Amino acid sequence: MKFLRYFPLILTTAALLSLGSCKQDLGQDPPFDYPDEGSSGVQLPDPLYHLACDDDLFLDGTLAGEMKTFTGESPMFVDGKSGKAYQNVDGQALILTPDAASTTALKSLGSYSIFMWIKFDGTNKNAAGLFSIGNKTIEVADVAFFLNNGNTTTPSEFFFKGFMQATGASGKPDAWFDAGDDAKIQNMAGVWAHVGVTYDAGTSIITLYHNGGAVCDRVLKDGAFGPMTFDEVSGICLGAFPSQVGLGSGAGWTAEASFYTGAMDEIYLYDQVLTPAQVTALYEQAK
Repeated sequence: MKFLRYFPLILTTAALLSLGSCKQDLGQDPPFDYPDEGSSGVQLPDPLYHLACDDDLFLDGTLAGEMKTFTGESPMFVDGKSGKAYQNVDGQALILTPDAASTTALKSLGSYSIFMWIKFDGTNKNAAGLFSIGNKTIEVADVAFFLNNGNTTTPSEFFFKGFMQATGASGKPDAWFDAGDDAKIQNMAGVWAHVGVTYDAGTSIITLYHNGGAVCDRVLKDGAFGPMTFDEVSGICLGAFPSQVGLGSGAGWTAEASFYTGAMDEIYLYDQVLTPAQVTALYEQAK
């Protein structure tokens, strides 16, 4: 009977000891490395690069490199989706020069995902560069993701478009992606939008995203495009095309290219395909 009388006290004591053990585990040195999760509880992989843009051009990720503005001037920052955001202007861009080890990793990128928050000023431009992996031996880029105004009479309508060329692959396959009205987003000017693209090397499917949801997808080269490998990576630029900032060749393309003008925030590059749930989780983090 005495045991039954004290049984609740024994349970309470055991529970407190268990909690104390958990606290010790959470405070251990080194701390336990819990997986990164979005607000929905969906696990997100580690990015190759994450540019947070909070009053500094600091990088967070698994690769290294030097980040600076194209003109060498101090970057401008404005209120962002999460803290501050980088403000790009005409004639300006961010340039990331990867170190040797990072360049080697980027050359065998395979699949990829690129995401960012943008607040475009709505200037009527033919093609405004958002994110590119440069290659000085080709006209456009290893990978280029940009905004294109497909209707000059309606400046508020913009298409997400892109280009990719696997220069390290046999035959050097290349493809433009985007395509028709399903890639068009209305009312892009002056509002924060989460935009991005995923490419699955196993299926050769590229998918464009806007505000956490898929806009459209394309199967490249009838499913035979394959992994993205490059013979050269001259750098990564944000807010421009490689040929505009000395990271690519091709004067012909320069005539079509424009600098992106507006804010950019929370920029991510992954070497894998984010699932639709992970894309939504990434969007929800700073929604």
